[in-house]
Amino acid sequence: MFSSETFMESRRDRLLARAQEALRDVGIEAWLLYDYRQRNPVAAEIAQLHPYPTRPWFCLIPQAGPVLWMAPRIEVATSFSGVEGTVFSFGSRAELLSLLKHVVSPYRVIGMEYSPDWELPHLSAADAGVVGLLKRWGVDVISSADLVHRTLGIVSDYQLETHKIAARKLIELTEEAFAFISHRLNSGDEVTEWTVAEFLLSRFREEGLVTDHPPIVAVMGNSRHPHYFPSPERSAPIGWGDFVLLDLFARTHFPSDSVYADITWCGYTGTTIPPRFEAQFQRIREARDRALDFLTSTIPKGEPVRGCEVDQVVRSYFESISVADLFPHRTGHSLGSSVHGWGANLDSFETVDERVLVPGSLFTIEPGLYGSEIGTRSEINVFVSQGGIEVTTVPLQQQIAPII
Repeated sequence: MFSSETFMESRRDRLLARAQEALRDVGIEAWLLYDYRQRNPVAAEIAQLHPYPTRPWFCLIPQAGPVLWMAPRIEVATSFSGVEGTVFSFGSRAELLSLLKHVVSPYRVIGMEYSPDWELPHLSAADAGVVGLLKRWGVDVISSADLVHRTLGIVSDYQLETHKIAARKLIELTEEAFAFISHRLNSGDEVTEWTVAEFLLSRFREEGLVTDHPPIVAVMGNSRHPHYFPSPERSAPIGWGDFVLLDLFARTHFPSDSVYADITWCGYTGTTIPPRFEAQFQRIREARDRALDFLTSTIPKGEPVRGCEVDQVVRSYFESISVADLFPHRTGHSLGSSVHGWGANLDSFETVDERVLVPGSLFTIEPGLYGSEIGTRSEINVFVSQGGIEVTTVPLQQQIAPII
């Protein structure tokens, strides 16, 4: 039987092989993973150790050859049983430092989860004391951001298929949610943001989807807050003549490393959509399509595109029509087994993500404008293939959907 331990080991082996390929592609000599008490989620995700060590541990990944583990002696037989590569054990601090210095001594440049000038805070998990120690030994520590993107942010073929399954289901469930609202209103039954969220969560379970948080269902002024989530205690009623924003994100229940889809659609409970609402939506649709056009015109030519550049396309358009102050978040985020993945984000605003959108990258494009009455957002998912890009969440919303 294929146990969870076997799955973790096979995933670890795949990730370590991908990490070595990434080192060769990027041109970094080695990658040093370090963790203590699960402060470094990147290291934890790659190492797949079970049970998780209670003491500090290191893993030196070279461009080629065996991976070198530095493991606490009291946990070698448990947490590090079955790992590929060479395992060195240590007991005392002095023994660990001597071992670490010996292992890193062949390298002048090593990547770690370190972000110069704190440009990518979510990838800044390396202990400052460890970084200082390595530098004192003559090792130049640089950011592992590109390595993380190419190791954890790239979607495999079978993961892409799980994502597409989830994407198709979410598109269908968006239509079902709008129909649910319409039916309740036409029947004279009460319908609230949380009622719709509960309906969607029930349908998620029936469709074999899982999520780390209930969907966003935001009516009228609540849609002005990008991360507004309804709850049983906080939920506004939905009536006729209301604008409704739905943000749905989920992945298939199996396999455990299936990949999220994440979409946002806008609707209006009536036949005649207020022109001011539609005008705001058309601006974010135009921004979305400009981002797509930029990707379509550059990636097939083999030109490197950085995540921050796509964000700048959207932000420049909003600046040209004097609404940039109504767009308070990045243009998009990486998708993975968590809804916010480890790959490159489309961001020059909250952070500066200069990582290249290499083949295998999967991310959202979700420009939004949050005005005085409502917030509009259109969110689609895009995959970078060897020859271009593929929008995996179709059809694209072209106008606010009438809910009648």
